[in-house]
Amino acid sequence: MARTSFLTIAALYAFVYTVLASSEPVQYCPIADVCYQVAVPEASAARNGGNIYLQLRAPVSYSWVAFGTGDAMADSSIFVMYQDGNGNVTISARAGTGHSMPRYNSIVQLELLDGSGLFNNEQTMIANVRCGNCGTWPGGSMRLDDIEAPWIAAWKTGGAVNSANPDAQIRYHDAHDTWAFDLTAATVTNDANPFAGARQFDNNNRGVGSGSFADPRILILGHGIIMAVVMIILYPLGSALMPLFGKWAIHAAWQLFAFLIMWAGFGLGVVALQRIQLDFNSAHTILGTVVVGLMGFQPLLGWFHHKHFMRHQSRGLVSHAHIWYGRALIITGIVNGGLGLELAGAPRTFVVVYAVFAVVIFGIYVGAALFGEWRRRRTGGYVQKSS
Repeated sequence: MARTSFLTIAALYAFVYTVLASSEPVQYCPIADVCYQVAVPEASAARNGGNIYLQLRAPVSYSWVAFGTGDAMADSSIFVMYQDGNGNVTISARAGTGHSMPRYNSIVQLELLDGSGLFNNEQTMIANVRCGNCGTWPGGSMRLDDIEAPWIAAWKTGGAVNSANPDAQIRYHDAHDTWAFDLTAATVTNDANPFAGARQFDNNNRGVGSGSFADPRILILGHGIIMAVVMIILYPLGSALMPLFGKWAIHAAWQLFAFLIMWAGFGLGVVALQRIQLDFNSAHTILGTVVVGLMGFQPLLGWFHHKHFMRHQSRGLVSHAHIWYGRALIITGIVNGGLGLELAGAPRTFVVVYAVFAVVIFGIYVGAALFGEWRRRRTGGYVQKSS
């Protein structure tokens, strides 16, 4: 049973992640302000060939930055960006040969697209690139639907290269990095430049440029506010409505509203997670996914509880399951909200306000529950009213 529940929750997360977080490039920023993105058109992914889209972004304090396919410099296909000396950038495809300077590879079909050049008062280099044959290269290949496609990167600070020559000399890198992209999460609908006019962010959520991509800070803030309201206000107050008024229709409508809002907040969290490339294996993200997934059974338990009560005019096993299952999930959700604040590095003031609200609403809920029990015992059981 436990294994089935875990698989159900994992499948639920995978489905929501795919639906909400797809249709945009994936991004990785190995250091602040140096970022790399990849997008794979649906048609290319389907036939495992054709165009893919790349973006390299870095401050002009870097002489050059590069990233490429493969898990090591040897036998990799590398894309290097540097200033061309005329207000634009050069993108150079190079073959990795080990610890020597990679040489220009004219076989790779690269095209510099709109949105490339120097931005932010010529302080940021951006190269938006279409590659027509990056799935294979001398020494290796890559499936365009790989969930763990290996990539490498390197960068060098210093004076600008200032050359339009794709085979220009570049100096030895300062540092390098490796990682894996889930290319299924990088799938975009159209075979067109996905970066033009889009607002970009590094992993610390600092904006670069302008356009339509939502700021991850706003997504994270929206996620936090919605889930906090749901877990420390809506769900507890909705639970209190039943013992206070005994009107199941109002209780059910309130909790259904909270249920739908919870999924909206969860969706924002999933999108923000993908935008900033945050590792899913944190206590907050795992516990939050578990709570949201398990909460999906609560409306069903509530329906069975209502049917049982209307038939027997008393609580049964399913009634107590509905009540205590919901209480346990709400408490776990509130605790997870605190983990979320810790993960986000929220100011202490936010933590204090969250804790105060949680305590106050919890007190109201406990008071309502005690009042309901007192009334039920006094009257020999309360009747669930239809409105």
